[in-house]
Amino acid sequence: MKKIMKSNYVAVLLATMILAGCDRLDMKGMLFSSGTHTEDRVQQWLEWNDLHPDRVVEGVDDEYCIYVTSDIHITDSAPRVELFLRRQHADMLSPFAIINGDIANERGEDPFRVLDSIIRLVYEPGGKDSCYVILGNHDIYFDCQQYFQQYFHTSTYTVTVVTKSGAKDLFVFLDSGNATHGLRQRKWLEDVLAKRDEYRHVIVNTHTSLFRNSYDYSTTPAANLPLDEEYELKHLFDTHRVTLCLMGHWHHQELHQIGSVQYIMTDNMNEDVDAPNYLVVRLGDEMNYKFVTL
Repeated sequence: MKKIMKSNYVAVLLATMILAGCDRLDMKGMLFSSGTHTEDRVQQWLEWNDLHPDRVVEGVDDEYCIYVTSDIHITDSAPRVELFLRRQHADMLSPFAIINGDIANERGEDPFRVLDSIIRLVYEPGGKDSCYVILGNHDIYFDCQQYFQQYFHTSTYTVTVVTKSGAKDLFVFLDSGNATHGLRQRKWLEDVLAKRDEYRHVIVNTHTSLFRNSYDYSTTPAANLPLDEEYELKHLFDTHRVTLCLMGHWHHQELHQIGSVQYIMTDNMNEDVDAPNYLVVRLGDEMNYKFVTL
């Protein structure tokens, strides 16, 4: 078995080395931290937040829906992403959509420009306040974080939903592009969750899964969080009664329940998938969810 695993690893490594010269595979970025370090990016995100108002969505029905996807991997166009956003926009009970990372599928500015254009097309005049985005590991390959920052500004932030009856739900968005949330961001997260009692629900969004994938137990920018960080975050979420943690990265659906916390990993929506699904989360006195085929 070990020989087979070693042979498979060597085959994959050789294949990736062959493809390393193309615009869709940053070999260096997959094996080592690419672009800016998590700590540096988070400092930039928080500095941007300090200069801009907190994001608050008011007047929402007491029971409402959020549409969620991840791993859209845009090349030159993204008709599926546009359809996903148009479905959300047509749902009168849904105030916004969420895209949890991996916007890009190749080097350069185009994937970020395309997503920005689609959001503006679908939601004008509401614009970006109707779709919230974080970066994933592919969005820092080839130093692409500069384009994410140009179009979407921050990947560490909160959105507060205030319903018509005055109930408040908190959405937390995190940067895990380098397969870690970093010390600065985890301290920020602890401070945010310390106010848990002010909210009916707390929903955490991150790209990298908090669960090791069965076929890849490694810890690289293209793989998993460090084990101690996984355990720390799960303990933190349980302690502060997080309602839901939404993740992407591994391109398939996965559900976990630890204590009172529901963890959901969404599958990918890039154009080469036969029947992509997205997630619809319904929030009221209770939380429930369903996957919907696009």
